[in-house]
Amino acid sequence: MKINIFFFISRFTFGGAGNAIFTFLNNLDRKKYKLHIFFLGNSEYEKILPKYVKYYKLKINYRVFKTFFCFFEIRKILNKQSKEFQKNIFISNIHYSNVLSIIFLKKIKNLKLILFERTSVKELDIFENVFSFIKNKIVKFLIGFTYSKADAVLTNSKTSSLELSKFNIKSKVVYSGPIQRLRKFNKKRKKLLFFNFIAVGRLSAQKDYLTLLKAINLLDCKNFRLSIFGSGELRKKIEKFIKNNKLNKYVKLKGHEKDKKKIYKKADLLIHTAIFEGMPNAIVEAMNFRVPVIAADSPGGTRELLESGKYGQLFEPQNHIELSKKIEDFILNPEKLNKKIMNSKWILKKFTHKSSTKSLEKILNSI
Repeated sequence: MKINIFFFISRFTFGGAGNAIFTFLNNLDRKKYKLHIFFLGNSEYEKILPKYVKYYKLKINYRVFKTFFCFFEIRKILNKQSKEFQKNIFISNIHYSNVLSIIFLKKIKNLKLILFERTSVKELDIFENVFSFIKNKIVKFLIGFTYSKADAVLTNSKTSSLELSKFNIKSKVVYSGPIQRLRKFNKKRKKLLFFNFIAVGRLSAQKDYLTLLKAINLLDCKNFRLSIFGSGELRKKIEKFIKNNKLNKYVKLKGHEKDKKKIYKKADLLIHTAIFEGMPNAIVEAMNFRVPVIAADSPGGTRELLESGKYGQLFEPQNHIELSKKIEDFILNPEKLNKKIMNSKWILKKFTHKSSTKSLEKILNSI
């Protein structure tokens, strides 16, 4: 008997959470599960979703609280769909949606609820204005009351599970699987006149590219090129900084790139400046290509992934001066970080598509 699986993510866009869900949709056993996904508005994945996945593109006319209002439509659809299968599971992603899932869907018969926390709860301590401050405080307050009512709570890092335990919430870790297979450790590159630095992720406030650019701007040594892979709402702001500081020769915005080889194969260093994270896929992918890593020691799974600096360099989040010094050290002595990354093979096994999907299936079959 098939199990009806419904994923929900408000913004189904290229990025860590979107990639993780897309991986599950492509790798979950079609013989065991009928797969659906809900998302708001248009999706960057829409044209590449497997044909066997049914998607619901929710259109909400309200300018604010879109995620809140979309749950009326989700509940209506689930009330109907859940009657057709003996077992139905709804998988929500990220804290705001998770809280709403319990409020709106808990009373639906024959429906199990899984809440997937994909970023640090400490994200809720960061706000841009009064509106986001109030919203974040309410969500954080409600986590303690709502998450405990779920049939299962999942995280993508041990750090996030530890954070939830402070709310007396038990959770299980299911790592995201950004890599299809482990690559052979035989990295040899031709010596170039300059270093190829990369940064990978959405052009958003969370990724904090301005700290990266400020650090780059301080470098005395200019024998590098920085490629930033990603799209997002802060592109114009980043372009303005690059132009105003005359960095056009050294920094290029490449947009979103699906081909991982094009991103990592010729890279000499990944610089990751996010101010909070879940489990950063970009770092996992870089490690798989043996690209050394300098990353912000931000809330989330970064420290866990790099084993507190065993497999890469960590720096204080938003500290562009410290970051600049770390980059300068790499330029002067790249072998130090190269040796670290070559020892990281064993940790990557749990981040493959197969391993990640197997972990989720174990949860799906147990509740």
